[in-house]
Amino acid sequence: MKFLYRLIGATIIALALTGAATAADSPARVTVISDAFGKPSDLARSWGYSALVEYGGRRILFDTGGQYEAFKRNVQALNIDLTKLDFVVLSHRHGDHTSGLAYVLEKNPRVKIYAPAEAGSFGNPVIGSAPLGKLISRNPPGTPDDLRYFGGKYADRYTIDSPWPKADITLIDKTVEVLPGFFLFRTVSENKGTLELNELSMAVKTPKGLAVVVGCSHPGIEKILGVAAQIDANIYTVFGGLHLVDVSDQDVVRIVDNFSNKWRIQRVAAGHCAGEFAQNEFARVYGTRHDHSGLGEVIALPQ
Repeated sequence: MKFLYRLIGATIIALALTGAATAADSPARVTVISDAFGKPSDLARSWGYSALVEYGGRRILFDTGGQYEAFKRNVQALNIDLTKLDFVVLSHRHGDHTSGLAYVLEKNPRVKIYAPAEAGSFGNPVIGSAPLGKLISRNPPGTPDDLRYFGGKYADRYTIDSPWPKADITLIDKTVEVLPGFFLFRTVSENKGTLELNELSMAVKTPKGLAVVVGCSHPGIEKILGVAAQIDANIYTVFGGLHLVDVSDQDVVRIVDNFSNKWRIQRVAAGHCAGEFAQNEFARVYGTRHDHSGLGEVIALPQ
């Protein structure tokens, strides 16, 4: 019996060590699948963003690009196996981040998908109470039923279907640790043009600090960093679209300086909507710590 107990104990230890070794030996990197930035290659450039994050034995697809065919072509060219994903993140509802999802679902129809909880998007119901309910029922006395929404028979809530009705989509409205060391968090835009747009970002814990992955940063990159800092104030690197393309040169210079001196971010891998001026400013300030993250680039993460 003692021998059996020892054998079981040794087996458990061996399995634990094997699991630890597997995680340590697995890739720690971000591969850019979709972007308009990048060095010349056979990959298809397109406006949008998608990246595969591999860390600790996990594989996460962050956004799915802006063109179905371009995303499909690049996934195949980069030999990315979409059947082996832990989950997919859709940062927000815009088509330049969701257009490749149809191809993902062709290959992996049961994959877990996370998206921001925003009324009217990703199958999230539109609540019929204020302000929407009051808005649609605003009419003068005597308005005939055929000029009233739903014939004047208003519901408590109105559902707008998801473009992917069979997809396994979980909506996120707060900071959630979806896997050990992997956090998703929502921010809401207060900016003109994207007012009230909800966006998901991801933070991955590494030995050197957080690796933050963003889609388009519509709420403002510094607003996103502020929420990430609540998870861990030590932010090591930032990947993805920073939405500085329509920001004044003066504000870009200020934000890049804040990355370095306020947030103490060690590396930057800006892409997509960061804008050409911002890319050059990050390269100037960060030098060799500015990771080129165009289409097809593979950027290492610390282990």
